[in-house]
Amino acid sequence: MKWNIKKVVQGDLLLGGWLRSNVLLGLFIVFLFVLYITNRYNIEGTVKDIEKCSKDIKQLHQQHIMMKTRYQNSSMMLVLSEKLEPVGVSVSKEPIKEVIFISK
Repeated sequence: MKWNIKKVVQGDLLLGGWLRSNVLLGLFIVFLFVLYITNRYNIEGTVKDIEKCSKDIKQLHQQHIMMKTRYQNSSMMLVLSEKLEPVGVSVSKEPIKEVIFISK
């Protein structure tokens, strides 16, 4: 069957047997397109969430390293002795003496 502009404008294309017999195929293809678009939209949202979590993890890792360094620096003997000096606690300069108690 030959299609010309007059038949298309008059609607003969829609009344033809070929188009009627392939309506289900057309609906199936439209359904697949909708499914594809929905899937892409959901995947883009998931990728954005993953990128955000990745940035948060990097930031938290940097904070962890910074806090660990601060803890190590503050626990050093010199820093502790400087912090405790105003309270009256100081590091002994004399060697450790052994005290022995003899019970009677």
